[in-house]
Amino acid sequence: MFSLKMQEFLLGLLSLIFNFKGSTCSSRWSMTVQAQVNVSMGQRVVLPCVFTHPKQNNYTSNINVSWMQDSYKNPPFFKCIFWNNTNGQDNCSDARPPKRFFLHGNPRKGDISLGITNLQFTDTKQYFCRVELKYDSFLNTTGTLLHITAPAQIISLDLDSEATDQSGMLTCIAQGKPLPDVKWSSSSGSLKDVPKNRNDYSNFIVISSVPFSDQDVYTCQAVNLLGRAERTYPPKDSGLLLWFSALGSLLLLGIVVFVVVMITRRRCSQRAVQQHMENVQTGKTSTDQDNDTPVYANVKCYPVGAKMNDVK
Repeated sequence: MFSLKMQEFLLGLLSLIFNFKGSTCSSRWSMTVQAQVNVSMGQRVVLPCVFTHPKQNNYTSNINVSWMQDSYKNPPFFKCIFWNNTNGQDNCSDARPPKRFFLHGNPRKGDISLGITNLQFTDTKQYFCRVELKYDSFLNTTGTLLHITAPAQIISLDLDSEATDQSGMLTCIAQGKPLPDVKWSSSSGSLKDVPKNRNDYSNFIVISSVPFSDQDVYTCQAVNLLGRAERTYPPKDSGLLLWFSALGSLLLLGIVVFVVVMITRRRCSQRAVQQHMENVQTGKTSTDQDNDTPVYANVKCYPVGAKMNDVK
């Protein structure tokens, strides 16, 4: 009798364990992610994360979505709460400004993919997705590696403001991932004694400087596997800009001289007319004046600074 009761107890216990496992059905959960995503800096990317669960067809409660960086044990940097019904309101929060993260997928259809805009080098991390339902949760522990790349580009090429010698140093700042190789050339030939480049590996920046002489034209070139860029100093259009600047100055000077001459002539004409009117009022004309009386009928005006002998 005791053995029969023990058997019934064991069978009941096994049935209870089996039913408990069947109710959670953790083996029936599935989550699909991409191991690595490669994208260029400044672009937009979507990190896929798709899941299924045992109550996919009749689940009507809330859905909690979380994304973590670097480790799945870290606190979420992006969270969303969805109500799996038509009357629910969705709510997502991005804990790190600026708000560049958004939920790209539809959790009600098993898609919790993450979108990121305006990618930066600092976004190169491992990303982990997690979904929590009312009766169970599932976490992907393998994660997705986001790999940011960028073709070589020259951020700036200018004289170093901190230079103490008269010639100065010309500094070229380049960026790219992989880290670009920076080379120099000049109009006088190859450059010698070029200082060693300084590398900023966290921001994938290369800083290179060469001694500067105003008798030369310098070209900085940055190259990596994804592209190349070059810039010239002084810029090629600087001569044309200088020519237009000089032409504008001459034109302005000509306008000033013209205005001065016109004002001078106008004042001289006004004086001649005024003197003529005075003579008319006193009854004097050019025909009855004495030889000692000046005649104003033939008054002439001369430019400022001109000599009488120079004017015929």
